[in-house]
Amino acid sequence: MSDPSTIDHPSVVVAQADRFAAAIELGPLDAPIAACPGWDLERLSLHLGHIHRWARLAAATGTNPDPDAVPGPPDPHDAAVLADWLLEGADELARVLRSLDPDAPTWHPFPVPQVAGLWPRRQAQETLVHRWDAEAAVGEPVPIDPALAVDGVDEYLTVMLPRFLQRGRVLLPGGALHLECVDTGDAWTASSSVEGELFVTGGVGEPLGTALHGIARGTAEQLLLTVWGRAGTAELELDGDLHVAQAWLAVGAA
Repeated sequence: MSDPSTIDHPSVVVAQADRFAAAIELGPLDAPIAACPGWDLERLSLHLGHIHRWARLAAATGTNPDPDAVPGPPDPHDAAVLADWLLEGADELARVLRSLDPDAPTWHPFPVPQVAGLWPRRQAQETLVHRWDAEAAVGEPVPIDPALAVDGVDEYLTVMLPRFLQRGRVLLPGGALHLECVDTGDAWTASSSVEGELFVTGGVGEPLGTALHGIARGTAEQLLLTVWGRAGTAELELDGDLHVAQAWLAVGAA
């Protein structure tokens, strides 16, 4: 079983940003981002650099910063300048994340407990997935570490999916989905009520849930990329009610 509690999330932010910056310099900046229709590498870089700076302010102050107060790079069309700007923002963010008391009260926009410990994990996973996007746009992505991928699947189910529901971005399918990481042994079961309320059982190292209407098995990386709409289901082993499994796996790509 994986143990995400051992992950140094601020260091993940820096390491993944380093790889993202290398993709910027490899270019081209107009390389399309497959998972973000209409976006290219330049726009994705600006997005991630902006998020890093906004999250740093939010984590440091415990308040909701004005997005318009976040400065951009001096020349977003220059790859070297853009890469340096991204790295600078990631380093500044990591410094603040390392200073946080994870149990301290804070502000964040997610419908989970308002404690500062959310920020390091959320920013690590944000940077990880977009690093994969950037590398996929210009070449072959470096494989995702299984422990990080397990952490990402868990965070998707328990933090991001509730946020999507809160914003009215998605409607949950009926039935239930069981996700199983064949390389780590971690498993989750997600289900919805008649009212559309989300329930997640199991988790990292937890026993399996019940009511398994649809089942998806794959490596932690395959499952993470699938729930985030970065990969299809071709490499997964689907079982049970295939329609239910496919519908749940497509929610994150909506």
